[in-house]
Formats: sequence, structure tokens, C-alpha cells
Amino acid sequence: MKKDTLKLSPEAKVGLFVLLGLIVLVYMAFRLGGIRFGRGSEYTLTVDFDSADSLDRGASVRVAGVEVGKVREIDLRNNRAHLVLRINHGVRIGRDFTAALTAKGLLGEKYLELIPGSPNAPPLKNGEAITRTATYVDMDKLMTTLNDVAVDVKGISESLNKVLGGPAGEQTIRNIVTNIEEISDRVNHMISQNDERVGHIMSNLDEFTALLKTQGPVITEDLRATLKNLNDSMAKTSDNLNQMISENRSGLKEGIENLKVASIKMQEAMAAIDKMTNVIGPGVASTVNSVNSIATKIDKGEGTLGKLVNDPDLHDKLDKTITGINDYIEKKESFRTFIGYRGEYLYDRRNTKSYFSLRIQPESDKYYLLEVVDDPNGKLNRTTTTDVVGGVTTTTQQTQITDALKFSAEIAKRIRMVTLRGGIIESTGGAGMDINMLGDRLKLSLDAFDFTREAHPHLKTWATFYVSKYFFLDAGYDNFVNKDLRSGFFGLGFQFDDEDLKYLLSSAPPVAL
Repeated sequence: MKKDTLKLSPEAKVGLFVLLGLIVLVYMAFRLGGIRFGRGSEYTLTVDFDSADSLDRGASVRVAGVEVGKVREIDLRNNRAHLVLRINHGVRIGRDFTAALTAKGLLGEKYLELIPGSPNAPPLKNGEAITRTATYVDMDKLMTTLNDVAVDVKGISESLNKVLGGPAGEQTIRNIVTNIEEISDRVNHMISQNDERVGHIMSNLDEFTALLKTQGPVITEDLRATLKNLNDSMAKTSDNLNQMISENRSGLKEGIENLKVASIKMQEAMAAIDKMTNVIGPGVASTVNSVNSIATKIDKGEGTLGKLVNDPDLHDKLDKTITGINDYIEKKESFRTFIGYRGEYLYDRRNTKSYFSLRIQPESDKYYLLEVVDDPNGKLNRTTTTDVVGGVTTTTQQTQITDALKFSAEIAKRIRMVTLRGGIIESTGGAGMDINMLGDRLKLSLDAFDFTREAHPHLKTWATFYVSKYFFLDAGYDNFVNKDLRSGFFGLGFQFDDEDLKYLLSSAPPVAL
């Protein structure tokens, strides 16, 4: 007696394969996307920033580089960015933690870093706010600072040009260098000749300081006694002088003569000082005149430095260059690239339609979409056969559908919650529209293309739900106005941006060979 064997139909095999793939992808979504069910496994905190520029909803929240949660909401409250954070259960955030916005590298994706404080600080509870924040300098402020530095450099160059411009300035520099060389030679000569004398002076100075240190108190007492004796002597001398003036006028005349002699000597000393001034004065005056001449030539625009100072285009060109660099860095920071795949199982066709996509997003509200589509309904071939039997002509028309690779190239523009698309859709002209809901986690879409068909254009409508940042599910109705080709479908897919790919590749465990 033969035993009955379990046989699966092709439809059942396809269904089991799709179910197994769905289970694997959902598991990967939970592992990579950090998805948890229920509200009991996490709690929320809030924090306010003056600006949350380039920080996306769903951005990572990290402590010491380890992801501990996500940014759930970003709202505007009192002209400040209000962030609601979803923190994993079991992660303790202290009241003295500091929240700071940072980025992966110079142009990488921004995330929220929580900097720990004291280990003994009490933890924050569900719904409480992080009060300490820190702001890092962004590229706009850095470029503004560089612009200010460039203006200061231009001012310094203008000043140098005023001093050193033209042949006269060059000659002045040569004279200064020559004078410095001569002074250096003289100083070297003087030091070489007086080296021994200077050594004696320093030795005497050392001996004097040592003597002053040891005999200082004694010298101080002697000076005090000397000053006291001097005061007493001066008092006695004053008394004797008064007595002498009163007793003998001749002594006063002798004192006056002595004063005249002292005055003559004073005049001779002043004359010597004037003579010395006349020797030094012309050199100082010559130096001042040279400086004035250089400044006058620079003000007139003479020489290289004078032309640089009086050229109004230099500052404008420098401003344009710095502005261009700033614009380039801003565009580079907002530029993102997404790579993705989705597969849609067509119920009525009992086959899978695959999409490989590349989305280039230069701005948050605009992107370019390139896709390669493996379509089981790709080509529609009609064959007409004519037979003549017994004088009767019979015409038979057969329709055959074959797989084909198609491509799409669309440009999309988002206006609030509606995204409009247009271009080439599956190798024909067409347009589409997306409606984004639930914080962009749910998307309703409609495509219309292939208007050259004999019967009806190709219309497709579907809904996409993002399980996580990386994985999504979709379901809808394809070609629903065409009776021969219409089919319901459901599918799943994934997408990664360039930063996500770097993170996944760097964190993947090594494979043993």
C-alpha cells in the first residue's frame, strides 16, 4: 500500500517563500531599526534648542557614542526648537546631563549627544526636561568668522602697502636693513672690545649685591644716623648763617659771588646739552620725514601696496569667494543619496515585480528618482493567424506577455504633505503623486503612465508604511483599469542612505572563512 505524499502547488510554494522573506525582513527591521512594541519599554524626555537645523525626526540619541533612543518629535515652541526624545527602558539619564547637537564627521548626519554629568545625580523621570544644552559652532558661523579674518587681513595688507609701496618704500626698507646691519656690526664690535670689562662689571655687581645682602641692615642704620647728623648739621648751619648775616654783611656778599660762579657753570652745562641735541636732532627729523613721505605716496596710490590699498574690487572678490564656498558647503551638507529595493507580489499574475531604486536628494523638498524595474507584464505581444478551411477564412489572435526590464527617471517636488512627480515611468511618459501622513511613516501614492496603449493607460495606486527608517511594507492595486493585466499586490522593501551604509558596513561582524 503506497503512502500518500504531501504535494505543494506552485502557488503554495510562492506563498511560503514570500511569508518566509517577510518574517526575515521584519526581524531585520526590528533589529536594525530598534523597533519595540508597547509603551512600557521606553520613556520620553524633552529638551529645547535655539536651533535644530538639519536634525531629522527619528535621529539617533546617543550617550558616549552608544544609541539609547530616538528623536520622536520636533516642534516650534516660543521661537525655539522643542524636541521630544524616546529613551530606551533601563537607560538612566541624570538631571545634570547636557544635550548637544553634533554630526558624524564634518558633513555627516546630525544626531543628539547626551553628555553625562555626576554619576550620583538623580535620574530624570518620564516627561521631564533636560535643562542643560550646548551648541557647537556650525559651518555658517565658521565661514562668517573667516570672512571677518579676511577683512582684518586686508586691513593689515593695506597698512603694509601704505608703508612699503613704490620704489621709495623699497629703498627705505633697504636703508633700514643696512642700518640694522651696521648697528649689529657696531654692537658686536663693542661687545668684543669690552667683553672683559663687562665681565669685571658683572663680577663687581655680584659682589655688590652680595655685600648689600649681608651688610644691608648695618648700612641702613648707618644711613639713618647719617641723615640725623645731617639734619642736625643743617640746623646748626642755618643758625650760624643767620647769625653771620646779622653780624657781618660781608659774608653775604661772598655767598652771592659764589652763586654767580655756580650760575655760569650751569649755563656752560646747558650749552653742552644744546650742542648734543643739535647733533642727534637731524637724524630724528630725517626719520620722521621719511615716514611721512612713504605715507603720502601710499595715499596717492603709488607702488604695489598703494594700488592694493586703493583697489575697491579686492574686497568684493574676496567676499564672493567666501560666499561661494559657504553655499557649496551648505549644499554638500544637505545632499543625500538613497539606495533601495522593493518586491511586489501580483496575486492575479502569480509573479513578483521588482524595483531597484536610486534617489538623489539635493534638498529636503526635492529629489530625483532613478529605477530599474523587472516587470512580468513587461511586453504584450499579439499574434494574428489566418486559416482557410473549406472556403471559410478563420482569423485567430493570440496575446503573449513576456518579462522585460524597464527604467524610470522622475523628478519630484514636495509641497507640504503632497509630493508631485513626473518624467519617465517604466519606460513611458507619466506622472505621479504622493500624500505623506503620520509624520511621513504612511504614504498614499498614485501613478499614471503608458498613455500610448490601445486600451487604457496604466494606473496604479498603493499605500506604503515605513516599519522603521530602513524597511517598509506596501500594498495596492496595479493597472486596475485594464481587465487583462490588473492585479492586487502586496510587497516589502528597504532603503539605506550613504551614511547608513557606512554605519552598517562598519558595524557588521567579521565572517570566518
